[in-house]
Amino acid sequence: MPFDWDDLKVFLCIYEQGSLSAASRALKISQPTVGRRLKSLEESLATQLFTRQPDGLVLTAHGEQLIPFAQNMESAASALHRHQASFSPEIAGTVRVSMYEQIAQFVVPHLPQLRKKCPSVEIEISIAHNAANLSRREADIMIRKSVPDLPDIIAKDLGHYHYGVYATHSYLEQHPAALTDARYAECDWVGFDDEHVYFSSQVWLRKKLGKRQPVIRSNNGVTILDAMIQSCGLGVLPCFVGDREPSLKKLETIADESANLYLVIHKDMRKSPAVRLMMDAIVDMFHQHKNDFHGFSHQIDNR
Repeated sequence: MPFDWDDLKVFLCIYEQGSLSAASRALKISQPTVGRRLKSLEESLATQLFTRQPDGLVLTAHGEQLIPFAQNMESAASALHRHQASFSPEIAGTVRVSMYEQIAQFVVPHLPQLRKKCPSVEIEISIAHNAANLSRREADIMIRKSVPDLPDIIAKDLGHYHYGVYATHSYLEQHPAALTDARYAECDWVGFDDEHVYFSSQVWLRKKLGKRQPVIRSNNGVTILDAMIQSCGLGVLPCFVGDREPSLKKLETIADESANLYLVIHKDMRKSPAVRLMMDAIVDMFHQHKNDFHGFSHQIDNR
C-alpha cells in the first residue's frame, strides 16, 4: 500500500523530537493530527514503528530501519526547496532572516535602508536564540555571534562589538553607589535568567556579582532593556543597544568583553537572486554603521 510523504515527515519529526506533543509543536499541527499521521503510516507499511515506554516513544526494529530512508527523503526535499529559490531570475520574494532580539534592535532602525536597496524583496525577521536549520530553510539568512560547525555553510564577518554597563539618570540619582565600583555589591541588577547565563556578557556579570543575582531576570533582551528603562536596576547591554537609548547612561565599557557577529547562509542560497541581494545589503549596512555598532568609543557618563 503506498504511503504519504507527509506521514513519513511526521514520523521523522516524532523520532527527532521524542514525543507526539513535541512533534506537534515543531510541525505546528495538533497532537491528534500527529497521531493520525503516524497511524496512517504504520497502516500503510503494515508494521508498528514506535513502542510506548515510561520515558517516551522508542523505535521498533522496523522503525529503526525506516529512519535512514526518511532522512534521505527529507534531505532531498530540503535540497530541492533551497534550489527552488534560484529557479526564478527575478529579484523578488520573501527573505527570512533569523537573529537575536538585541541584534534586531540594531537592524530594525536600518530597515528603510535595506528596503531601498532591495525594493522588491519582503523581509521576514525571525527572533531566536537557537540557530535556525539552514538546510531546511527555517531561515534564509542567519545573524549570529558564532559560525555553526556545519557543512555547506558560508559566513561573512559583520563586525566586532562591545558591551557596556548602563542605568537611567533617575536610578543614578537615587543610588550614588552605581557610579563607583560598589555597584556590583550594593545595586540592583537586571539580566538574563539562569537558562541564558551562557551568554558571555552574563557570564561576566555573574562573576562580578559573586553570590548575588540580578533581581529581575528574563529570557528576552528587549524585556531586560525595558526593565532598565523603568529604573529597575543596572544592566549589561551591547553598546549598539545601550548607546542609542536616550534614557540610559553608560557607566563602563567592558574592555575585556566583546563579540564578533557573522552573517551565515547555506551555500545553495547564494543562487537565489533575492537572498544574494539581501545578504549584500545587510553586509553593507553593518559596515557602513560599523562605528555605531562597535560602541567602544561612545562617551562614558561618569557624573
